[in-house]
Amino acid sequence: MDDELARLREALRRREDEQRRREDEQRRREDEQRRREEAEEVARASQPQPLERYLETCHSLSLAIRVVTDRSLTTQGDTTNPVGRIYPQRIAEWYDFPARQEEIWEQLSNPSFANNPVFPSPHQMAYVKSLISPISSEQGLRSFERNTVEHAVRKLVDAVSENTQLRDSLGLRGAVTFERHTNLGAVDDRISEPLERMSLAENSSADTTLTTTAAIRKPRRPAKGKGNRADQFCIYRTADGANIPAMAIEYKAPHKLSQEEIVTGLASDIQPGRDVINKDCEGFVLASRALTAAVVTQLFSYMVGKGIKYGYVCTGQVFVFLYIPDDPATVFYHVCVPNLDVIEDDKNRLHRTAVAHVFAFILQALRTPPPPQSWHDAAERLDTWDVEFEDVLGKIPATVRKDKERASPYNPQRWQGFTRSPIQTRLRCKQASIKSGLRHDDDDKPPPPSPTADRLTRSGRKPATSGASGGATSGASSGRGSGSEREGRPDIQDRAYCTHQCLIGLALGGPMDQSCPNAPCHRPRHISRVDFLHLLRAQLARDRGRDADSAPLYLAGAVGSLFKVRLSTHGYTLVAKGVESANRGRLQNEEDIYNQLSAIQGRHVPVCLGLIDLVLPYYCDGRVSKHFLLLSWAGQPLSKCVDRVDKVVARDAITMAYTEIHRLGVFHRDAEVRNVLYDRNVMVVDFERAEVRDRQPLGLLSPNGQTRKRKRPQKQGRDPFTEELQQVVEDISGCFGQR
Repeated sequence: MDDELARLREALRRREDEQRRREDEQRRREDEQRRREEAEEVARASQPQPLERYLETCHSLSLAIRVVTDRSLTTQGDTTNPVGRIYPQRIAEWYDFPARQEEIWEQLSNPSFANNPVFPSPHQMAYVKSLISPISSEQGLRSFERNTVEHAVRKLVDAVSENTQLRDSLGLRGAVTFERHTNLGAVDDRISEPLERMSLAENSSADTTLTTTAAIRKPRRPAKGKGNRADQFCIYRTADGANIPAMAIEYKAPHKLSQEEIVTGLASDIQPGRDVINKDCEGFVLASRALTAAVVTQLFSYMVGKGIKYGYVCTGQVFVFLYIPDDPATVFYHVCVPNLDVIEDDKNRLHRTAVAHVFAFILQALRTPPPPQSWHDAAERLDTWDVEFEDVLGKIPATVRKDKERASPYNPQRWQGFTRSPIQTRLRCKQASIKSGLRHDDDDKPPPPSPTADRLTRSGRKPATSGASGGATSGASSGRGSGSEREGRPDIQDRAYCTHQCLIGLALGGPMDQSCPNAPCHRPRHISRVDFLHLLRAQLARDRGRDADSAPLYLAGAVGSLFKVRLSTHGYTLVAKGVESANRGRLQNEEDIYNQLSAIQGRHVPVCLGLIDLVLPYYCDGRVSKHFLLLSWAGQPLSKCVDRVDKVVARDAITMAYTEIHRLGVFHRDAEVRNVLYDRNVMVVDFERAEVRDRQPLGLLSPNGQTRKRKRPQKQGRDPFTEELQQVVEDISGCFGQR
């Protein structure tokens, strides 16, 4: 009996051991499978993503937004403070915004763009998500948008630029960056006032009259009622060196400018002079209209000041896209709430993510030519809104913001009628029928005329090569998709520059240069320089439309902005350096220096035709030029041409140029690499700081142009001319590195 019991116990033990072994083996297999799947998941998470998955991942970041609503933990202050800013006569809904956005997406219907896995991996995006913090200030909002939208949009634009077919069809010629400034011209810090205390919920006074005035015209600097500094600019950096401000962004923290306030305030068109200024703003609706009108006015003034037609206000939750058409008296708006607009059963839903919206919007902006001078002239005639919003908000009861019974609801958007997209997702419903009207599904009212007067100018042409003394077309092109399809005369950017020798003949009454590409337009002989200056000044005052024979080049220095100009009647095509009135003395000094250097004009320095005081100002990136110095085109910065120039040849040429400049008694005082240009020949420019000095005996350079370590001019016995020469030669050599 005992033996049988022992046998049974042993059998049971063996079965239990076998069961444990099987369970252990199963666990090992499961662990191995889990580790393999985890490794595969890690590998997948580390792989670049195609377009659709990337936009989905970006949208998940937008959904992760967290807003601090506890007033004690948030910044307090003016939401906006549009003191003395120009304001639009009408703020109108932009009804064909969806059509324009989808037009961009249809052009992006390229399989290689959609399917190429070149975008940041899920692992990288997860790290970005880990950086997201609750938003309690504009600074926090900027950080959120920079990490979740701006960086993503740059990646998308870069991917389009690397796709030859898309780049050519969209007319892209460079990359975009997001900056706090445009690097073109001085920033007016007076415009960047505190924007921290305007909230409809924070005030308790019962007096609700919005008392403002249309300000009397004031002396402008840089322009009447125009600000220079938005929270962010999108800069289009083209391959030919231009830095073109393409879009302006204004951030408003969501705890200070709510979705309900924006949607209610922009539920219908606003005429600020009729609806807001000097009007009562009792109740949530009127208060919201006053607030949104102020925010739009603030960004509108920045856009006009910089010559930008596209911009948007962003709270992180709401985007208000703005567009200023050919008539700057009107600004069109479109309100989007991406986190509500992305609906699962919509095949084009990813088009309405925040990243996709901004991406397509930027491509719109890049394809639109800059506004002409006549646009700035019209903007200059607009009134200014002189208002202190601390007073305005102090008169709005604290209970107003909480009383949202009359607030307008936001209707998520479904854009119908688009069949081509690089990222159409699978549907669980039938394909929407094509409709010509592109509105909210529940919007039965017919749309008013859309802002089609300034429809995008398409240009598939390649960028012009830099201007050469032999007559290449242009340096930096001013147009984003400018001119080849425009009716009328050819685009100024397609015109060749006159040769140096041609303009010497014009300046001195010499013979024609038959090699000048514009020689047939100059007639049998040159006109006089005085007649040239008189005719050009008169032309610049009247020829200010879209097909004008003048355009900004978006190349600028400390005080000057460059324009390309052409005397239409005689074909003389050259560069104008424009400055504001405060800097006329510096421009006059530069003309005097060029006169001192007349013997080497056209060889080592540009040809100078003289200085003119303009009848009407010329606008470029916030600067208001009242005076032009007329010069021959000298090329692009040598630092950008190192792959086309031999180092020894460049060093010898700059040595010869500065030797000749110094021989004529001119001390440059700004002998930097940025002031050396190349266009078949090396030329020195920018003499606004230069002065004429008596020469001391020359210091010597070694025969091969090599220099010893730079020493300061104040060292005893050191000739400043020699020191300047050695400095610039050393710096030029540094541009070439080890070549």
